[in-house]
Amino acid sequence: MKPLGVRLTVVALGISGAVSMLYEVTWTRALALVLGSSTYAFTAMLVAFLLGLAGGSALYAWRWGTRQPSPVAFGALQAGIAVLVVPVLLMFERLPELLLAALRWSYAPPFVMWIQLGLSVGVLLPVTLLIGATFPCAVAVATPGAARVGESVGRIYAANTVGAVGGAVLTGFALVPALGVHAAIVVGVVVNLLLAALLTATADLRPAWRWGSAGAALLAAVAVAVGIAPWDPRVMSSGPAIYVGPYLRSAAASSSSIGATLRSQRVLFYRDGRSGTVSVGQSGAHRYLRINGKTEGSTSLDMPTQQLVGHLPLLTHPDPRDVLVIGLGTGVTAGAVARHGIRRLDVVEIEPAVVEAAGRFFGEANGHVLLDPRTRTLVADGRNFLFTTPDRYDVIISEPSNPWISGLASLFSEEFFRLTRAHLSPGGVMVQWIQLYNLRPDDLRMILKTFQGVFPATTVWNISEDLLLVGRTAPGALDLGRVKARFAEGRVGEDLGYPGNGAWPSVLGFFALGETDTARFVEDAERNTDDRLTLEFSAPRALYLDTSRTNQEAIRKARTSLLPELAPGSRGELERADVRYWIGMGCLGRNAMEDALAHFQRALELEPDHKPALLETSRVHFRLGRPEEALAFAQRALDRGPLRARTLYLLGRIHAALKSPDRAKKSFEEALALVPEDQKLRADLLLELKRVEGGKPR
Repeated sequence: MKPLGVRLTVVALGISGAVSMLYEVTWTRALALVLGSSTYAFTAMLVAFLLGLAGGSALYAWRWGTRQPSPVAFGALQAGIAVLVVPVLLMFERLPELLLAALRWSYAPPFVMWIQLGLSVGVLLPVTLLIGATFPCAVAVATPGAARVGESVGRIYAANTVGAVGGAVLTGFALVPALGVHAAIVVGVVVNLLLAALLTATADLRPAWRWGSAGAALLAAVAVAVGIAPWDPRVMSSGPAIYVGPYLRSAAASSSSIGATLRSQRVLFYRDGRSGTVSVGQSGAHRYLRINGKTEGSTSLDMPTQQLVGHLPLLTHPDPRDVLVIGLGTGVTAGAVARHGIRRLDVVEIEPAVVEAAGRFFGEANGHVLLDPRTRTLVADGRNFLFTTPDRYDVIISEPSNPWISGLASLFSEEFFRLTRAHLSPGGVMVQWIQLYNLRPDDLRMILKTFQGVFPATTVWNISEDLLLVGRTAPGALDLGRVKARFAEGRVGEDLGYPGNGAWPSVLGFFALGETDTARFVEDAERNTDDRLTLEFSAPRALYLDTSRTNQEAIRKARTSLLPELAPGSRGELERADVRYWIGMGCLGRNAMEDALAHFQRALELEPDHKPALLETSRVHFRLGRPEEALAFAQRALDRGPLRARTLYLLGRIHAALKSPDRAKKSFEEALALVPEDQKLRADLLLELKRVEGGKPR
């Protein structure tokens, strides 16, 4: 065999090793968009890849192990890899539909894991079988005899390893961020075909075969480079493994295909970054940010949580000056922090594409916080940043994604919380966000136990389906005078959707557990530590469980007080009807109906004719299915003031529920006459009136 052919094969194996790692990185990134980003999904992908590599080597040894191939055989393997990648590349957009069709049968974790493994094997196994055959083939080409076989194999192995390392680094840090996952795979196919052309063109073949085969490989490389359209960003950013139920219900309700449902969203921004795929979608007037298909923030339902995470520690800290936010997301939390009179705001975000998306598409929602001269944006891993920075902060806010995502359990570990505490100034406050949905009660208590073990002075706050853990370096009571002043300073009421600064007590409505109740709630729970990241493996198993109500009920049962510990002189504020009313409104923000009723009733004890409290008491009774009680309070709330139209609207709905259509119609018609300019209320009234006149039940 010619020395040139041997040398080219060794070089080609090094390049092939780089391309193999390119495929591993890019297919893993692509499959994560379809199968999800849990540790189980990544395990399925890795199993499929390694199974192919091992199987390919074994298959080659069994079928061709005794033969002496030429470099043309290695070139044929390269062409075969390209041929197998192309159809997968073309059909990959259909994978989300296959996943959703399969998950119609069951959401059970074992079934989901088998589906993840099956789809991973279907995508990766054919290609990786050929990739696995490249190494033994190269060894056979470059080692024609037994003499000096160790030297030959060592040289080949070194070339392959250097190529693999270089390919992984180049793909992850350069190709994917610059070109995207799809284009990077196309680059890999082109390189495979170029290697096939090179090895064929330099082989000892008849000229017609040599140049014909090389020319065909070159033409195929050109066709692949210019002829394969990129994937539809609407499909690739849809998160099919995460939002199985909503997509299947939407497809059934609209009688459309699953594919059409996935393509129904509008995508404004799509970028394959270094650590994930970032997209911005729009639905009506609202925008949402997604990372690997998972919605991480929006300008609609997520706004109250995003804002309260930023406001709450600033309302409670005696004198916050320096603040650290870990995880930028939409930037709304950082924007809420910047509304206060702080000195410095450091924002640490691991993905540059998130920073770009937050600045370009959420500037109005976050108050253009990235342009604020007090803001320093750091592209880094939050935990590594804390390991290396000497800075201390008055407030640290950690707002990562959900713990079921692979790698994020380490941001809910005891060691991470100790690291944050070490960077808090005396009297500092640490806030940790966690979700109540898709999280088993035992996992919720594990996170609380881990946090409370580092911050014994922990209180828990609840808004909608999210919890905020507020840990202090020392016990302390809440100063309502300070809350009131900061509420006005930070325009908190504006963010929470309440008019004026009189709504400051609403913040107390989000209180869930005090320090003593929190300690008792987590007393026998397990801790999540770096050397035993139980959460990494337990959290993904709850992805399809509706746990929000169960978790909220567990927290409610653990509570012994409706209010946090207050500083001396603050309790007098609670003896005002307006204060109790606004606390009740805050309770409604976390859907705590009975808590809201307790505060509204206290407001009515203090001021029996408090019209807003009467109206909200009626509304809560109605929502709880108590129309008779609701009617009594609504009638008391009815007056000639500004609330009359809304009270009449509620009265109409109550009368309709009580099967009194004539009274309902009269209430709706009177309310319509009072609101000629309020288009939203008029639309609601007209809809209810149409229902009553048509005799349709609600």
